Amino acid sequence: MRLSNEKFKKLNSKIFIIIIPLILSAFTHVWNIGGFPSIYRDEDHYMRKTMHVLQGLGPQEGPTELLSYPQTPYTHPYFGQLFLASVLGVFGYPDSLNPTTDVSSIKQVFLVPRLLMGLLAIFDTFLLFKIAERRYNGTVALIASVLFAVMPLTWIIRRIWLEPIQLPFILASILLALYITNSNLMEKRKSIPIALLSGILLGLAIFTKIPIISLIPFVGFIIYSNSKNFKLIGLWIIPVVLIPLLWPMYAVFQGELDDWITSMYWQVERQNTGLYSSIEKLFNIDPILVGFSFIGIAYAAIRKRDSFLILWFIPFVIFQLISSYLQYWHLIPIYPALCIGVAVLITDVSKIFRSQRIKKLLPYSLLTIMGMYGLIVTTILISLNLTSFHYEVISVLGNEIQKTNQIKNEGSSYNNKDNKITDGVTVLGNNYFLWFPKYILDKNGTNEYKNYYNNGDIKTDKVIIAAGDDFIDEMTRYNKTSRNIDGLTVLVHGSNFTSRLEENQSALPHRNTYPFSSLVDLDPIATTSVEIRTNLAHDVTKHPNR
Repeated sequence: MRLSNEKFKKLNSKIFIIIIPLILSAFTHVWNIGGFPSIYRDEDHYMRKTMHVLQGLGPQEGPTELLSYPQTPYTHPYFGQLFLASVLGVFGYPDSLNPTTDVSSIKQVFLVPRLLMGLLAIFDTFLLFKIAERRYNGTVALIASVLFAVMPLTWIIRRIWLEPIQLPFILASILLALYITNSNLMEKRKSIPIALLSGILLGLAIFTKIPIISLIPFVGFIIYSNSKNFKLIGLWIIPVVLIPLLWPMYAVFQGELDDWITSMYWQVERQNTGLYSSIEKLFNIDPILVGFSFIGIAYAAIRKRDSFLILWFIPFVIFQLISSYLQYWHLIPIYPALCIGVAVLITDVSKIFRSQRIKKLLPYSLLTIMGMYGLIVTTILISLNLTSFHYEVISVLGNEIQKTNQIKNEGSSYNNKDNKITDGVTVLGNNYFLWFPKYILDKNGTNEYKNYYNNGDIKTDKVIIAAGDDFIDEMTRYNKTSRNIDGLTVLVHGSNFTSRLEENQSALPHRNTYPFSSLVDLDPIATTSVEIRTNLAHDVTKHPNR
């Protein structure tokens, strides 16, 4: 009985310890998800893809749809949108929310997938704790998971991006690999399904975004180190390779392999400021964690020769160096490694003291200091409201579309064998605003939505324009003929001004003071003002150059 009580106390203590980072993570990743962070354009991009799947249109969008890059439609593998569509579809999303053009309703539609990102982040925290506990010890696990939960660096995984979807599959694959052993025959038999599941999870992570192929040596090394069994590696690698191959196989099946190859070349050739700039942005967001994590990784590599952190960090960074296109959020898969690096550094520094009391208390004292700093800074940031402008643009645009649809076509005078005026409205604008009216509000598919302008494509009398910054340049960037530019210019200037929406710059106070300064110029510059214009009697016979 006494032994049972001791085991029960230890179990309760262990549960209590793991609950601490989970509660912190629940707060920092779920609080005010409708208001922070600002909605970055890629979130609209992935939600558009998700809605395409939910409407039964398949995983791949066609060149005439609201693509961000119509000349290179194969941007990423499909698991991201398939995962979102599967989970959201279970709850009848979005119809179960009864979406309208009201701002609060639009916010609810965005809030649900962001809530899913928050829940994934909590699960990430749990997986990180178990990985660090299995590989190191409970102290490292607690420190790493608390840092992951509260430090400002990890607010980035609140956004509806592929990397936050990908991360739990990566972590789960690593954790399963750590549980493979070679102690006896029974354990060997148990290792086979564990290795296969680890391979499936890593394969799904790669099927979400390709750069995770750089972690294949890392997870494979863990499995071999624990099992010393090449046959097990052979079984594990099968799903790792076959699952991502579904992407090019789909292109072959669709007869679009050339488009897939062209898209891959385009991805490789995209240029930006690269790894240094991305790390600089992360440092601006969280100088404490990023600074100490690189010291910790260097310590683990040079002093401890810790193959676990080296293989997690180095191949991934090398792959990103080779890749010409890199943004700061692309580094999300190594965030857990950064937290573990700091945790290992803290626990090892504590060992240099002779006093057993200091050795025991110092790691938790340092964790308390860093944790309080991170929690305060993160709380300040996640309390901001930076999404209102996005919701308002969609609301005003949606209302304008509905109002215009109620106006009957009158005097349509253009009709021949090649072109015919149709009912409905043609809406021109950035696809980051158009996907919501198209997939959420336009239940009957009455209207046409175009994020690129080609002279002669408009088949309706009624046109609505959502003109953001550099509207004409953006709408004609794949067809910059004078005929095309002039045609759009005449259409815009001949339309009627309805309303103008401006982003509230005061929503981000003290822009030159940390932590608010870390959000300034963090993303590529987005539209800060949008004009809504209408042409309710668009007589295409009078359109120039037609």
